[in-house]
Amino acid sequence: MRTFSCCKNNDVKTMEKMQQLEALKAAPKFVQEVFYIGVADKQNERVQSQLLDESIDRFTERVTNNFSDKQYRDLMKNDLDRFNDYNLDTEDREYICGFYEKIMDAIELESSDGVLNNWLYDF
Repeated sequence: MRTFSCCKNNDVKTMEKMQQLEALKAAPKFVQEVFYIGVADKQNERVQSQLLDESIDRFTERVTNNFSDKQYRDLMKNDLDRFNDYNLDTEDREYICGFYEKIMDAIELESSDGVLNNWLYDF
């Protein structure tokens, strides 16, 4: 795991958030679980994993800038929209939303304010 030294005033909370995001980035994506069989379209798995990693990078950059909850939600919406080019089934969409919930936990964002549901159900 990387050590971050870029935080203003060596803010421990910010460093913890960044470390959690880095751990998410390092973790394998679209792995088969009890209620998830893995990405439906194996051909796009690498690209979709890369989209998640790029999103984590954007969230990591924003952590040091003390983004507001609304700014985080806007970033989440924009990043989720990048997946719209792929014909994702419901299970893959749910997996991606679950991954964004992990990002939310890492940055201590309590609610997506409907962003995840709107994307999941294509409102």
